[in-house]
Amino acid sequence: MGEVPPSPPDQVVTRCYLARHCDVANPEGVLYGHLPNFPLSEKGHGQARALGHFLAPANIAAIYSSPLQRAQETSSLLAQELAPAPPVLERPGLVEAEFGRYLQGTRYRDVIWRKPRWWVHMVWPGLVPGDEAMGKMARRVESVILEGIRDHRGGAFVCISHGDPIQAFWATSDGRWPWALHRLQCAKGGLLQLKYRGDTLIEKTYLSPQELAETVASRRGTHASTVPEAAQPSPPAH
Repeated sequence: MGEVPPSPPDQVVTRCYLARHCDVANPEGVLYGHLPNFPLSEKGHGQARALGHFLAPANIAAIYSSPLQRAQETSSLLAQELAPAPPVLERPGLVEAEFGRYLQGTRYRDVIWRKPRWWVHMVWPGLVPGDEAMGKMARRVESVILEGIRDHRGGAFVCISHGDPIQAFWATSDGRWPWALHRLQCAKGGLLQLKYRGDTLIEKTYLSPQELAETVASRRGTHASTVPEAAQPSPPAH
């Protein structure tokens, strides 16, 4: 028998793991947006290692990361858990929502009265100055994903981003209206498993940090042990 011809590019299946950065050291309880000097917390380090353990069997070819510190640290710790360690590639398309600049530095409890544009943003992102439309966020995230597909077709790669951009991509791929942006919640250290055939998204599954830990524990025949997510006020820390 002759060799089986390779599948055409539009039929090849590629996997992307679109993950939110892990938990952040934030003792003052502020929205940190695009601010520097917000590294991962001890809990965040554990979450990043758990992501690495979960993704170890996936043969990750590359990690694309937001340029912000919390995403870069998540990417670096994740890469250290993989063998061989994939390159970490900085991509501005994965950066925090532009609206984060307006909120940054404000304590959670003060947002509702100090940042009035937040009320409009929660109803319909992109209407007020300094905000970013959901579709625009989704498109910039998707552009990085499509780059990964082109460069690693038939393989697997990771994108590390932030809450709003991930949720924008999620809601847009579901065909939801902009007000759904904050109805979907990707927790810190959680991820969307995305399966593409060619450049077409054919499957999407969300896994919380607890579910990731449980998957890793089941592989090892142990019990998952994670720190529960702390309750947070309405404005999300991205």
